[in-house]
Amino acid sequence: MRIKTVLRDSDILQMEEGSKKRIFAAIEKNIDRLVNTFSLLKVMGMEKSDRGNMLTTLESSDYHIWLWKEGDQHVIYFSRKEELPEEDKGYQWQ
Repeated sequence: MRIKTVLRDSDILQMEEGSKKRIFAAIEKNIDRLVNTFSLLKVMGMEKSDRGNMLTTLESSDYHIWLWKEGDQHVIYFSRKEELPEEDKGYQWQ
């Protein structure tokens, strides 16, 4: 599976940094896309050290979340489906 560039838009970037609304908007923009975790956190208005907070925020969501490391990149995949569309290299967090 190819790692893609994190999608963002001006509406997301105008939301309060690190807010639940901005986190969910960034995920919706990048749903079913394998993206760099830390680039996605930047779009969410969060720091690298906030990834645990992001996951805690998503704990009660309907998203299925997979995490893994590809080379030197930490990557993340969000979907509404329970299975990855291609090879399963990561582990399902939720």
